Amino acid sequence: MASEFISPLEMRINAVFDNRLIDDFIHGELVPLSHLTENNSKWILQIDLPGVKKKNIIVTVTCNHIVVQAKLEEAYHVSRHGDITEFEYLKKTIALPSYVNTKKISARLKNGILTIVIPKITAGKKVPIT
Repeated sequence: MASEFISPLEMRINAVFDNRLIDDFIHGELVPLSHLTENNSKWILQIDLPGVKKKNIIVTVTCNHIVVQAKLEEAYHVSRHGDITEFEYLKKTIALPSYVNTKKISARLKNGILTIVIPKITAGKKVPIT
């Protein structure tokens, strides 16, 4: 998919990173930074959402993924090869770890960081030994 806008180096980078750079520009969505940590009872997902208000964030949970979509208060502009691309949205899709309680997932926005708490399913079935 050669184009006057995509250099050979960008094409190689995009092949390694699943064409995400191209997708970002085509769909006008930026992918925010995120960090996932684990402790004994839960996973904690933190996503950087600078310049986003709580009312403009949608968090969707499916059985396999968490999708975070957010509308920026002000559009972000990137100039590449003389063209300006405007980004108005952030979007992040994260695969859910196994054995989580999707009914008790909670989210909180503070200082531009969305923190999503994903509780683990800790109750198991006790197996009697005979």
